[in-house]
Amino acid sequence: MQALIVSNILLWLLLIVSSLVLLGLIRQIGVLHSRIAPAGALMLDKGIEVGQPAPQVTAADRFGRPINIGYAGERSTLLFFLSPTCPICKSLIPAIKAISRSAKDLDVIYVSDGDAAEHDKLIAQAGLEKSSYVVSPEIGMTYQIGKLPYAALIDQAGILKAKGLVNSREHLDSLFETELLGSSTLQDYMKAQSESPGIHTPS
Repeated sequence: MQALIVSNILLWLLLIVSSLVLLGLIRQIGVLHSRIAPAGALMLDKGIEVGQPAPQVTAADRFGRPINIGYAGERSTLLFFLSPTCPICKSLIPAIKAISRSAKDLDVIYVSDGDAAEHDKLIAQAGLEKSSYVVSPEIGMTYQIGKLPYAALIDQAGILKAKGLVNSREHLDSLFETELLGSSTLQDYMKAQSESPGIHTPS
């Protein structure tokens, strides 16, 4: 009888220890998942190649003023393609606004298409009244945008420096980091680093 009680106690202790180990593993999986999340904006379309001159388009903003996109100028341009019905697009607007305030020599242009009333509502809710906001399907078709939210960075010379699907602030920041790394995307940079031959010492 005493052996049975001891056996039950040991089984309960084993169950408790196993549960604690399982909880620890679940926590570590969550940490690893956050660390290996996509490191940069994903280029899911062919479209215009990074490093090539950006398509030159002139479209009217919501006030009817002409907006030149892809032309050489004194400032770089960040195009942010969004939709009033896209929850992720809306969640990234504060990050886009922060980038616009902090970045020097950068113009941010919000680009979309669809019903003007929906855009007016989004502009009011997000506080974009003073921002450059263009409702034009022509720009999206020219840049071959298939999914949203999407962003493209054009430098002062009119060269497309980076582009990709952006689902987080990290993705947005990666558009600027790729120029420093000399690669079109962080994925391309990491792939090149992993494929580069190691340093071999002479035998």
